Amino acid sequence: MTAKRCTQPPTGPAADAAAMHRASIPVLETARLRLRAPTLHDLPAWTAIFAAPPFEADAEEAWTEFSYYSAGWMLHGHGLWAVELHDSTLVGFTHVGLEWGDDEPELGWMYLPEHHGHGYATEAAKAARDFGLSHLPTCVSYIDPDNAASSAVARRLGAQRDAAAETQIAETENVTIEVWRHGDAA
Repeated sequence: MTAKRCTQPPTGPAADAAAMHRASIPVLETARLRLRAPTLHDLPAWTAIFAAPPFEADAEEAWTEFSYYSAGWMLHGHGLWAVELHDSTLVGFTHVGLEWGDDEPELGWMYLPEHHGHGYATEAAKAARDFGLSHLPTCVSYIDPDNAASSAVARRLGAQRDAAAETQIAETENVTIEVWRHGDAA
């Protein structure tokens, strides 16, 4: 199958313009990780993550998600970071973002399976959370109750379950979800 034009990295002046815009996104460094602006070179890893459960998204759906999380920087002042080791190995993604139905910014993380269990999600999410909370009073993590690993990350970050938000979502959207609150209200 031929790759779609929208998924191909630009060349020439367009590549220069894209690099200039990416340069405005903060780079966050931790002891083992570097959080940087996403590029189209990261899209295959994103697509692989989104093809697997719980997302089970096709390439077009993954592209749409990648695009709107990346666009968050221009629309809201926060968005998606690609997370890599200091040797430039891409391990996953973290974000402070807003999806269509979100009432407030979400701190989230998605990692390639081979990089689960190394503490990267906690380390990167802490850096992203600290950045987000320097601009926002609070943010939340929406976590599927069956995702014990992500709930553990939220606990390690010091987040607290928000029973009122969980009840509101259950009543208005008929969805059972854990809402972990970070920030002033945590």
